[in-house]
Amino acid sequence: MPRPAFGPLLLRRVAPCLIAFACFDAPLFAQRGSEALHRTTRLESAGGAPEKRVVFGPGSTLPPTLRRRRRPAIVLTGYWPPSNEALRRFSDEPAKNALGWIGSDWEGRGYDVFAYFPEFNPPNCVSCGVGTGHLRVDYQATSADFRPLVEQHTPLAVLTFSRGFNTNDWEVEMNQYNRSSWVDDFIAPLQPTPSPPDASLPPDALRPSTLPAQAIVDAVFNQVLGVRPFICFSGNGGAFLSEFMAYLGVWYQDDHASPADPKWCAAAGHIHVGAQLDSTTAEECVMATLRAVIDHLDATIDDVLCQPELIAGGPGTARIAVCGGDLSTGTSADLSLFGAPPNTLAIAIVGDTLAPFAWQGGILQPSRFVTHAFGTDARGLGMLRGIPGGLGPFSAYTQVVYKDASQGSGWGFSNTLRVELRP
Repeated sequence: MPRPAFGPLLLRRVAPCLIAFACFDAPLFAQRGSEALHRTTRLESAGGAPEKRVVFGPGSTLPPTLRRRRRPAIVLTGYWPPSNEALRRFSDEPAKNALGWIGSDWEGRGYDVFAYFPEFNPPNCVSCGVGTGHLRVDYQATSADFRPLVEQHTPLAVLTFSRGFNTNDWEVEMNQYNRSSWVDDFIAPLQPTPSPPDASLPPDALRPSTLPAQAIVDAVFNQVLGVRPFICFSGNGGAFLSEFMAYLGVWYQDDHASPADPKWCAAAGHIHVGAQLDSTTAEECVMATLRAVIDHLDATIDDVLCQPELIAGGPGTARIAVCGGDLSTGTSADLSLFGAPPNTLAIAIVGDTLAPFAWQGGILQPSRFVTHAFGTDARGLGMLRGIPGGLGPFSAYTQVVYKDASQGSGWGFSNTLRVELRP
């Protein structure tokens, strides 16, 4: 690939911005326990991402996730009662919800809410066992069900629920771990396979909640009588199926944490539901929780700016998006390549001007550029995270080329974006 030389003046004025843009890091491609727990009704910070509002700029686009569907989705999962009964009205399966699904554009808030959970006999069981249906209380069954159920909706948030202590608590868990050892379940094999479940992090690594924990506690306290909402900010979720389900939820979210990801998931976390709560009260708590989460999602969406597309791509079908903050000082954004071949080489090209020229069967649009190589994962998704803001005012132009054996030249070409870096 040709790489034009920078002149001295251009190097002094432009190269620091381009190098900073191109050289950000690529990423490396979850019942209750017996230990002491630390609970509070108020944290010093609200938990989850800070809520600040930045409107979409002229010519910017919606994040890929929000472009692809009429309404974003929220997925809820439950386990032993009352956590499953609290979610029943959000099931869109008539066999589970004879009264009818209420999750379509729930409360007119612009989100579809879907719930999945096992069934137990009797429904108010105490020693409930494995259950039947979706997400049985078994490590292998939960592992097999969770991702397919969630991924069909490409949710913007995932909330997992399970039964907690024999209290009237509504406990928002902050911590879930990639455990090497778990409490045995009911059916052999008694441990997750594999264990730890997540090969992308070290054993016993923490994945924290990204739910607006303080807002949830405040909402439940203000909207539902007779319930004690808490935040569990130290300790763990118990090392049984509750924490395992919790870990799967926050793991999914972290896999899709960037707004530039076409499967963007902005928030996930777990809530332990006190066993003394009747199903009606627990359902009211779910609704109060959803209101707080939707407020948080609305603010988070407003906080996202996607840089404008200038030129369509091709040959090849992969596209890029650059989404996140507005690239002023203290903000950052991520570049996502999606629709590329799996496990392939990709090269980000960032230049200070457009001067198209032919190369390897396609057109390179940026000129006077620097490059940064990265790779796609097994899904054909490549991420470059942490483009720093505060380097402007300056306009950069970016395109990605990638190895693609289906193309005659062996290379595919993405669309081209203009990225506005601000002071």
